Amino acid sequence: MKKIVMILSVAATLLVGCDKGFESVSEPTLTLSTEQNTYCTQEPVVFKIDSDADYLSFYSGERGNDYLYAQQERIYKGEAFITFNTAFQAGAQWKTQAEEDVEKKILRFFYSTDFSGVNTIEEVEKATWKELTTQFEWPTARATNAKVLSQTTPAGVLKLDELIPAEDLAKPIYFSFRYKIDAYEEALNNARSRASVMNFQIYTKNDEVNVTSNLMTQANAGWTLVQKGYHTDSGNYAPVVESNYIWFDCDGGLPIERICWAVSAPVVIDTEVNIGCDYGVGIKSFPDEPIESYTYTYAEPGTYEVVVVAANVDHEGNRMEKSEKVTIKVVDQGFADIEQPEDGQW
Repeated sequence: MKKIVMILSVAATLLVGCDKGFESVSEPTLTLSTEQNTYCTQEPVVFKIDSDADYLSFYSGERGNDYLYAQQERIYKGEAFITFNTAFQAGAQWKTQAEEDVEKKILRFFYSTDFSGVNTIEEVEKATWKELTTQFEWPTARATNAKVLSQTTPAGVLKLDELIPAEDLAKPIYFSFRYKIDAYEEALNNARSRASVMNFQIYTKNDEVNVTSNLMTQANAGWTLVQKGYHTDSGNYAPVVESNYIWFDCDGGLPIERICWAVSAPVVIDTEVNIGCDYGVGIKSFPDEPIESYTYTYAEPGTYEVVVVAANVDHEGNRMEKSEKVTIKVVDQGFADIEQPEDGQW
């Protein structure tokens, strides 16, 4: 009996000892150095590393791989832009797009900050829609297939703050295309024309670092069709929304006016571009043998603060880290400045 008790006691002690071992994470050792402080572009830089860590991560100091932003998101101030493409197909009414009187145009573009979001013709017509049509380019010829992007006309890339007042940009904004077909009259030969909208995009861009953030795209704009006068149309000619286009259509020979609004979901115009945190490059993981160096090559000149992070982690996720840094300067390779010999000096 005593023997059994002793065995159980020893086993319990071992188990407690094992648990403590797993829970206890030791701080890793780490030293980092280079043979010199200045290197040329495209020259391999050897970073000497002495560490007993389970994991090693490397930060070159370049944008996207900078330890300064490992826990801090990169946020840049940008400008908001809007763009889209359109096309007309078939019929004759597409020619009204060239009319100076905007009321006569077949396809018009608006925004609203007071639309209720209820997609009925009564609510759409009750909202205040501010005209943007004349600010954009529209097709001056008819396409053979208005659903092909290469046959559409770019409307231009315009800054939203040059189109919309600041007080409206501070509110959620609905955008809308309105397609209006006049009643068909044989004497006028004004057969309906089809129209498409493609490549719609609202985005924020920072030119200095060339980063872009999409605020709304053709596919996620949430277009909803709100129609008036379409109750007599054949289903074969119904307007539709697909992931890559809005298709405005109607039965061509009917003596009634028809209107179709394509209304977007609301969008908040954010002029900040957030590209998130930077990430290190894993140069050693737990199963790997210790490494003595890591080699990296820089393409652009500059001064870089290089950081290596060493980490030990237990089975429960407890973690201890140590980091070391070195600062290096990278210069253009350039060309050797060699004086040419005078005649007879060869």
